[in-house]
Amino acid sequence: MTEGEACWAVETSKDGERWRFFGKAWKKPGEPVLLHAVPRFVRFRPVEEERWREPLDRTGDHPMTWLDMEEGVRQELWPGEEHVGLPVLLPGGEEGRLVSFKHFDDGNRWDWVVEFRGMRQPHQ
Repeated sequence: MTEGEACWAVETSKDGERWRFFGKAWKKPGEPVLLHAVPRFVRFRPVEEERWREPLDRTGDHPMTWLDMEEGVRQELWPGEEHVGLPVLLPGGEEGRLVSFKHFDDGNRWDWVVEFRGMRQPHQ
């Protein structure tokens, strides 16, 4: 986490009924998040709130999801240069920042680089 970031909880579902924890997204206010391998439905909320935002249904068949949590907008896409630097949340909760993304014309392969950083919390 860096200064000014907020934490959002993310859950996913194949049927919109049974929800599974996907991870926590640390992001700046107004900053969209990229998610990898999201099932049909996704819902989210700031961690300090109890109420989930309305679930969003899949919009396409790309493997990456662009999510604007404040506006409640979801789009499946191939990331481009305009997405470099955005937070990327992977299944299981690992989060990094997108460094580069390249997809091949066959639509079945892609290369990407995500930078991960960590910080130890002091023991009390």
